[in-house]
Amino acid sequence: VLDDSDEETEVTQQQSTTTASGLVIPPTHKSRIDSKGIQIVTSYRQHPANPKQLLKTVTKIRVTTQKVRESKAVATRRKWTKFGEAVKDES
Repeated sequence: VLDDSDEETEVTQQQSTTTASGLVIPPTHKSRIDSKGIQIVTSYRQHPANPKQLLKTVTKIRVTTQKVRESKAVATRRKWTKFGEAVKDES
């Protein structure tokens, strides 16, 4: 059971679009990642067979993070200034 009152949401920078048939398509909506690592993405699109209908797609995504162990020597080498071909790759 999801409690909608404390659920923070974010909407992409995309604005609502209007199709030629006058149908308003809302922007994609992403929910906050919950305690189980699930994020819900809701997107909308025009129905291919009936242009006056709106299709809603709800996708659940499991978000995981992995910690990578790195030696102290590698961490100091990352701070070195880039030289040679690596300078071109950074820009």
